[in-house]
Amino acid sequence: MSIEDRTHQTVYAVITELFAEGKTSIRVGDVADVLRARNAPIPVWQLRALFTDLESQGAISCNAETSEWQLTENSPLQDAG
Repeated sequence: MSIEDRTHQTVYAVITELFAEGKTSIRVGDVADVLRARNAPIPVWQLRALFTDLESQGAISCNAETSEWQLTENSPLQDAG
């Protein structure tokens, strides 16, 4: 597994954790805060690019008016819940 794949998995895991905790939407900074607290920071610009990749895969979507992200119906967490 490449470093890029591992980074995508880590970011998506944090996103799903935040939603599993009851959040209905998140911002890129929410994920940055969690990663920083775990001593595994990723620059916000890189996180934003990863969010765009996840959006293109259909896992998350962005509300353009609020800049908040939600899980989509295609998200594995949505299927479980």
